[in-house]
Amino acid sequence: MGSQSSIKSSVSSIKSQNVDRSTPAAAKSIKSGESKDKRATSPPAGWSLWGSRNEGVQQLPSGNQTQGTAGGSAGWWRKPSITSLRTFVKNDPSADQANKDTATVPEESEEAKTCAEPRKRAWSFWNRKSAECGNEQPAEVLNSPGSSTNIAKPVINEIITGVSDDALLYKKRSKDDTAGEQNLESKNEEQGYSSNILTPQFEILPELTTMASIYSSIGKYGHKWNLLSKEKFQPKSLYRIEPSASIASIRANAKEPVRVLLIGVHGFFPTKMIRPLIGEPTGTSTKFITEAEKAVIRWFREQDTPVEISKIALEREGKVLDRVEFFFEVLKKWADEINKADFVYFVAHSQGCPVTIILLARLIEAGVIEVDQNGAQSGKKSGQSQRRKIVSVLAMAGVNNGPFYGVDQTLFVRAYSTIESDSMRELFQFQNFHSLQAKKFIQSLRLIIASNVKVTFVGSINDQLVPLYSSTCLFAHHPNIFKATFIDKDSKTPDFITRIVGIANHLNNLGYDDHGIIKEVSGSLAGTLTGGGHSKIYNEGQVYDLGIKFALQTSELPTPQAVAYKTYQVDELGSNPYHLPWCMRGLLYETGLHIGREQIVDLFHEFDVWEPETKLLKDVKYRLSGLRSKL
Repeated sequence: MGSQSSIKSSVSSIKSQNVDRSTPAAAKSIKSGESKDKRATSPPAGWSLWGSRNEGVQQLPSGNQTQGTAGGSAGWWRKPSITSLRTFVKNDPSADQANKDTATVPEESEEAKTCAEPRKRAWSFWNRKSAECGNEQPAEVLNSPGSSTNIAKPVINEIITGVSDDALLYKKRSKDDTAGEQNLESKNEEQGYSSNILTPQFEILPELTTMASIYSSIGKYGHKWNLLSKEKFQPKSLYRIEPSASIASIRANAKEPVRVLLIGVHGFFPTKMIRPLIGEPTGTSTKFITEAEKAVIRWFREQDTPVEISKIALEREGKVLDRVEFFFEVLKKWADEINKADFVYFVAHSQGCPVTIILLARLIEAGVIEVDQNGAQSGKKSGQSQRRKIVSVLAMAGVNNGPFYGVDQTLFVRAYSTIESDSMRELFQFQNFHSLQAKKFIQSLRLIIASNVKVTFVGSINDQLVPLYSSTCLFAHHPNIFKATFIDKDSKTPDFITRIVGIANHLNNLGYDDHGIIKEVSGSLAGTLTGGGHSKIYNEGQVYDLGIKFALQTSELPTPQAVAYKTYQVDELGSNPYHLPWCMRGLLYETGLHIGREQIVDLFHEFDVWEPETKLLKDVKYRLSGLRSKL
């Protein structure tokens, strides 16, 4: 009996202790007795490069196990996490006073309560909490003196953190900083890959001569006065011009540096479960603007022109239209920074290419980006000389027409789609020209081209995810569009295939027809799933150089031209073995007519010595053998 009474008294004392601890008065008494021994411990600080914000977050002491959760149903034996504690504080107004009186959780600012999140992952770019930090003003970053953190260079300069985790604005590099930069090699050049091929070269475009200028002037005034039909005197391509002429047109004062803004948009990131199979993604937006910055410095250094560079890395995962909506709200806050730039250069990869084109059209349509900085009328009124803004897009391995047809039915992708959200399945909607995504893409492309934006589409010949007809956007044609193909030296691409692709792109860029040869051979060029065809392209300096040259070393169209939009059935490409010989016949005819017979002679020689190794390429040579015997 004595032991039972002692047990009851112990239980009653424990209950009274738990009741007392839930009151603020008891919390004050506990503070005086226990706060000296039990202190909050802070987690390790995150990398300042990724915009981590852990300074205001601290963990609960191990001794405090009586704090309830938001619902009040958790027992005293459960240790609350930082997330549950923050939810409880947000939902329970009475908890604010209790937290101030106790030593359990330190007092935090409003910003830390909303934006602080424990970071236990290595890639903080990939799972952003954008909704928590979306109300802040990125423009305030420029006025934040203590927010920049020194990081190791190659060319990445100080990053300004502390405002938004989903869009990083880098500190502006002055003309002195860019003039003293020494490390201007691309990632591929640093690794010894200096023999990669980019075909065709920028020099295939015709040079602007006196006769070409007269031809353009006749067409311009003939269409203006309705003396010529729309088809007459329309240039099929842009002309190469001297860089000095382009620099003078965008520069307000010869003594001031050219202001360049780089905006990077990353592509689709696989989930952590799939990365061990296909590798860790390295194509972040920061990576793209870093390589683009090297190319910008190289180009302006060759022209002996000072340059001032600003960089914005847009980081967020999700579906295409969701990312467009989010990035639009972000860039609206940086409208001043965008419109102060003389040259705006968007660099995007994979899924980021349609995101960038739709986003840019949205920015132009809403008036966020002023394409014409000083129009002719405003220049006459104010007495200032006419100055224009150049906006350009570099789209690398873009999913402009979807991934390879039928890949969504493979076992691997079907298993992956069950793990991944709708962002993976959405990419296949671009294969259907009547889908919402495809219609939005071509509508946006037409809008930005009408605003004199120049777009460079570059595909990878051994891309394992995106076919060449998709990455080079073969369904759209316009003089303001340049198409090229990146060929990795490790891909062992036959010389015959390299020349075929180069000739086809050459004809397309000059405004002629390739007779569908790239669409027919794209299916035979797919790389292995674990290969680097989809990724090595954004490490190549030639790719960024090409985008800059096409933007800054080409003429303007004398009169507006609409984008030629030619659809086709994606599921029928490469299905008929008789299509390829007819496509080759048309290609050879166009080559002899517009490029030269020398290319045809070299093509036949490379075809004779070609010994294909894969079954698909053997089938390509077999189908072309009949045409070879005829010619």
